Amino acid sequence: MASVEVFSPPNKATRTLRVLSNLPTLDAYPAAGVQLQHQCIGESGSAWLAFAVFFRSFRYDILLLDGNPPYLWLLCVLRWLWPFTRCKLVSVDIMFVKPISWKQRWSSRVMRVLLKRVDHFIHYFRDWEAYDRYFGVGPDRSTFVPFKVNSWEKVPPADELTSDGESIFTGGRSLRDIDTFVQAMARVPYPGVLLYHDLKCMAENGTPLDLEKLPTNVHAIEDDGSQESWMEQLKRAKIVVLTTLPTSIRAIGVTSYLTAMAMKKCVIITDGPATRGILTDEAILVPVADPQGLADAISRVWNDPILRDTTAARGRAYAEQVAGTERLFADMLKVCANLVK
Repeated sequence: MASVEVFSPPNKATRTLRVLSNLPTLDAYPAAGVQLQHQCIGESGSAWLAFAVFFRSFRYDILLLDGNPPYLWLLCVLRWLWPFTRCKLVSVDIMFVKPISWKQRWSSRVMRVLLKRVDHFIHYFRDWEAYDRYFGVGPDRSTFVPFKVNSWEKVPPADELTSDGESIFTGGRSLRDIDTFVQAMARVPYPGVLLYHDLKCMAENGTPLDLEKLPTNVHAIEDDGSQESWMEQLKRAKIVVLTTLPTSIRAIGVTSYLTAMAMKKCVIITDGPATRGILTDEAILVPVADPQGLADAISRVWNDPILRDTTAARGRAYAEQVAGTERLFADMLKVCANLVK
């Protein structure tokens, strides 16, 4: 079974860690061994915000940026022009797609240069080979931190949940391999549910969906975008299937599989960056873009309650380890503290 890494807290004599970040609630949770002084710069902002962030960062030990804020790239330029700041720039969950077109390949080369001014990266996955090859983000500047279960405090206790259900469920909008799911479902007689939300948005996020091409045993349901809607569908599921595209080079599906595991559901998922080095027997792993392999896995899990129950139980145990936001932020802060101590 996979285990969650616990980072060694910094020495008790370490001075207060001064952090400037775009995470509004970073200081809402205490981190053992870390005395925090935090200032939030906001969750969004134009590229020109880089100037304000750059000069403000001089008074901090860590500049912690979650995701891909629009000012990150100009900020890296400024750190090239003035590399004398002692503040460490830490990027959390930076998101890339595999560069395929000439324009994407050219952009990746520019990004590779700019990202040399980032001191450290925190990822929610371990397989950094493609990030290193295309963007220069490799093991020498990277740390894996497990992601959290969204709305963990709302998840019922394990003894109130069941791995049983009435359908095969899939959902999500980023880089999902819907074609493989559809082809697999056409080969099995079991009922399926496909939860979708805003077809245009899904297409923009790399998941085009044609509702006219679904097999008769798959029922498409439009999601309202709320966590409650997602959780309600998970409660009804017997199996949760998550298929990701072969071109995916980041942790696609992590949020979805952690929530499903927390709800004590057996997960069948494409083996890829989101699973490698993280999951073993907490889920059923299937090859990428393999409809027949997926169909066989679905049939095996559907007809084997012992396999379904034991896999769901291991998944739930892993979800309990990663827990919620408090554990996630504590791990982030410990990585930052170890970086500057």
